[in-house]
Amino acid sequence: MHRAWQGRIAALALTCLLAAPATVAIAAGGGTLRYGITVVPPTYGNPYGGNGTPGTLIWYALFDALTRLDDEGHLAPALALRWEAVSPTEWHFELRPGVRFSNGRVADAEAVAATFEWLGSEAGRRTVIGNELRNVTRVEVRGPRTLAFHTGRPDAALPARLAAVLIVEPASWAELGPAGFAKQPVGTGPFALVDWGERDKRAVLRANPDSWRAPRLDRLEFRVMPDNAVRLQALVAGEIDLSDAAVDDLPYLRARGLRSANAPAMQVMSIALITGTGQPSPLSDPRVRRALNHAVDKQVIADKLLGGLGRPAGQPASHVTVGYDPQLLPYRHDPALARRLLSEAGYADGFELDIDVVVTSAGGDGAIYQVVQQDLNDVGVRTTLHARTFGDWLRNYLSGAWKADAFGLSWNSAPYNDVTRPMEYFSCRKRNPFFCDPVLADRLETVNEEFDPERRAALLRELSRAYREAAPAIFLVETVDVFAMDAGVGGFKIANRVPVYEDLLWTRPSR
Repeated sequence: MHRAWQGRIAALALTCLLAAPATVAIAAGGGTLRYGITVVPPTYGNPYGGNGTPGTLIWYALFDALTRLDDEGHLAPALALRWEAVSPTEWHFELRPGVRFSNGRVADAEAVAATFEWLGSEAGRRTVIGNELRNVTRVEVRGPRTLAFHTGRPDAALPARLAAVLIVEPASWAELGPAGFAKQPVGTGPFALVDWGERDKRAVLRANPDSWRAPRLDRLEFRVMPDNAVRLQALVAGEIDLSDAAVDDLPYLRARGLRSANAPAMQVMSIALITGTGQPSPLSDPRVRRALNHAVDKQVIADKLLGGLGRPAGQPASHVTVGYDPQLLPYRHDPALARRLLSEAGYADGFELDIDVVVTSAGGDGAIYQVVQQDLNDVGVRTTLHARTFGDWLRNYLSGAWKADAFGLSWNSAPYNDVTRPMEYFSCRKRNPFFCDPVLADRLETVNEEFDPERRAALLRELSRAYREAAPAIFLVETVDVFAMDAGVGGFKIANRVPVYEDLLWTRPSR
């Protein structure tokens, strides 16, 4: 083995060994906490149909992955205690001992490997998560607690990438199939499903005290309230205890004795510009795409709509994400330059632009899209917004069957806080790509093959500059996750954009 490669592997192995914390079990018994959410996941308890909220709001209570992000955004052990790269294309993972699924079955290497076997199948590859694992060629069981992952090409980010893969109980998955399992999910998380509450819009979870991250609550209820104003009033009235919140709601909530918490979302909000259909489009010209970026006033969005908690964005990574380049400034707001670029591209009179968006998926997103629409209209790009449900949006995203010219899509580096993740779905590597630049895709492969952390970071910064120039999206703002809660909620922390469920407490008398 090459000496430099040996040094890199030794450093990686040492880092992972030091990262493994001691496990402390905390008994359940802390009452019921009621969490107001916009919608249950479209795929219910099937965690492979998406990779972010709203799904993870519930999935992270039910399931675990091999790795996870802690509340500071650092990669940490989960079902795997430690890992190491033994060659450029092989990683070994050692599992946590004594873990069981909520139905009592053992979560050993055979059980975990079954998840990856299904995700590698034809059906699995069609899912969001399966598509992200296409470089994993084989997962080999090397012992009761040891797995060997083989990749087609070197992948320095594999341990972080696996934070997205939530492990399901294999016997239930095989018996029920994906659709049946979705209604009766079984995982190793701190809670287990009681009822999806399709009649009363109330998904109920019970404590799983045998989980390796045993909860401090007895029950967790997710109450579906699509409208932000309804959730706000329910929180004030004491009908729910916890909810996401918009920045401009915080003064009102605090005046009524409610608390709040926020954290950077590891995400850059954007409008994805569809160029990969093969059909003639103004968006095929990079001058047009840059013009749209210059047209939108991102500073106003950050200051006025996000209360200064967000930041104007001009690159794929947020400032807390691996790959962020602090020297790379956002496109300046310059409507005159936008009009000049449009004229140079042959669109002096502008053009029609249809954008599909999902509103209420993030705080203030409806108002943000309205600012985008107005700013684009002001430079002659006659913009129409089409509100879609998340389910419709997801089907179009997976199939590529967009009828619009653009759609709301964030550069979401969660759940492993590495910018290669959103870069991959803004690339030829995505199944049914909407933007495909072969040069950028090749450079992305090069980054993934670089195991030296400093060299990899430098390559990512260079690639971020290239993505900024290519402008496959209208970069908007770095978003922030904001939560509001009753004063009786204790132990609240945010990790990977979701509350740390095992730490939550209800400090008032049990309901």
